Amino acid sequence: MMKNAVVKVLIYTILIVLCVVWLFPLVSMLAIVAKDTEDFNSTPYWQPPAAAKVFRNLATNFVTAWNEAKIGFAFLNTAIYALGAGIGSAIMASLAGYALVHTNVRAPQAWFIGIFLGNLFPFQLFLIPLYLVLRTMHLYDTRLGMVIAYIGICVPFALFVFRNYAHTLPRELFDAARVDGASKWGAYRRIFLPMSRPAFAVVFCFQFIWTWNDLLFAMVLTERYRPVMNTLGMLSGARGSFPPPVIIMGSIIASLPTVILLLSLQRTFIRGFTLTAEK
Repeated sequence: MMKNAVVKVLIYTILIVLCVVWLFPLVSMLAIVAKDTEDFNSTPYWQPPAAAKVFRNLATNFVTAWNEAKIGFAFLNTAIYALGAGIGSAIMASLAGYALVHTNVRAPQAWFIGIFLGNLFPFQLFLIPLYLVLRTMHLYDTRLGMVIAYIGICVPFALFVFRNYAHTLPRELFDAARVDGASKWGAYRRIFLPMSRPAFAVVFCFQFIWTWNDLLFAMVLTERYRPVMNTLGMLSGARGSFPPPVIIMGSIIASLPTVILLLSLQRTFIRGFTLTAEK
């Protein structure tokens, strides 16, 4: 009994220490964004400013990061790219997954392997072809061109998820729908799509977060409509123009959407990921 108590105390002590170690950078970051430049230069980075100055400093740093540092414009660009890639790749992959599993497509395995091969090569190989294609189509340095490029990059993994999920759905449902006179499109819209919400959540979360954090493709395929990660990179290199509290505020602004997304879709995401991993 005494031995179990000692083990429990030791485990909880280790967990508390790990929590403190993990939370210290977060607390320090929050303390920094609540400071102005004078406070940042005159106090330790983990020490918060006077309570009367916190709200004013937060508002000032937010406005400076959003407007002067152009985080707001980059945030809008990234939101368009991430939403377009997440929703677009999920819709296209759901159509392909449904067709490969629940319709009479010839050589479905060959189609799947041909599409999924896009995940087996380094993404750097796609930069020059994408650049040339977008230039030819007059879509280089446009938001539409970036959305199309991201959807094309995201589809192979999205198809992998939807195809595996489609195998978990009873084929009898779709056979019964055809007996009742439903078309293939009707079965997809009325049966497959409503039942594949967990897979949609998995695909949307993965592709939204990946697109939101992308740095490579945005550096090559656009100049005027740079996303938030590129803007943060340039902002970090311009420390003479913006103080650290503004730069860290920009980082917090850039990270909030992915945190909110994962917290809001946590249950659906875990359920969908578990189901798609079974096959």
